[in-house]
Amino acid sequence: MMKIFPLLILAAFVAVSCSNSKFPGYKESDNGLYFKIVNDQDGLIPSVGDYMKVDIQYLTWTDSVFFDNKSEILPVWIPVEKPTFRGDIMEGLAMLSIGDSASFILRIDSFFLRTIGAARVPDFALKDSMMYVNVKVLDIKSQNDFAQERQLIDQDLEVQYEQLRVKENLEMAEYIRVNNITQKPSSTGLIFIPIKNGGGTRLQIGQKVKCHYTGAFIDGQIFDSSIGMEPLYVVVGSPDLIDGFNEALLLMSVGSEAKAIIPSSIGFGQSEINSPIPPYATLIFEITVLSAE
Repeated sequence: MMKIFPLLILAAFVAVSCSNSKFPGYKESDNGLYFKIVNDQDGLIPSVGDYMKVDIQYLTWTDSVFFDNKSEILPVWIPVEKPTFRGDIMEGLAMLSIGDSASFILRIDSFFLRTIGAARVPDFALKDSMMYVNVKVLDIKSQNDFAQERQLIDQDLEVQYEQLRVKENLEMAEYIRVNNITQKPSSTGLIFIPIKNGGGTRLQIGQKVKCHYTGAFIDGQIFDSSIGMEPLYVVVGSPDLIDGFNEALLLMSVGSEAKAIIPSSIGFGQSEINSPIPPYATLIFEITVLSAE
């Protein structure tokens, strides 16, 4: 299950100061949290140890959505915990019961580094100092009730994983047939299709190389590309690369171009169900080696 962030509970309502808020329409708590209650339903607030099921959005300061759980497969459940710093969103969530919705203004660095626990603030967010988080509470369960819910979620996940595993094999066979691919897969399953030959010897493990690449799913949808940006600078054989990409590089030389069809077994495998690279996804990479040291 995707971890969004831990959550706080307070024993009393949050004290606020409307006049001191510098953001119109938002109140400021004594702990420095800016919030706006959009919909307020009568109901019990959760206790520490409970779990909240929520719809949640993250938005940049210019209202551009960069996460919306409605596009994800799994529901978002947040464990109820205490706040740990000034302006912590956990404080505001303490006011919400089932059916309530609210909007919060947060410091981007605090949210990513302290609330989510990310290693760094994403590049796209560096230009802003503040962000929005919109939340609607769908359900609240005790720790014991959530344990039963989690068991049902895990059982459903196993069914979905098996369906995706079977689907990958069927889609790979169809892709090979439709595209008249005659190259045989390697012992690992990689299908390597040379497009342009380079000069010199093949790349070796440990070499530093620059390359351009475009990565797509088997249906043609591009998920990543270096075209129009700085080339990828990597070490051949590095664990930072998926096995299939490393294997393809070892079949290339400077100046060469190739298409690499990489099954999930040498790609991202059984990734998280809500991952940008879904479980059991065959990937198609077009790779051009620009230089090598």
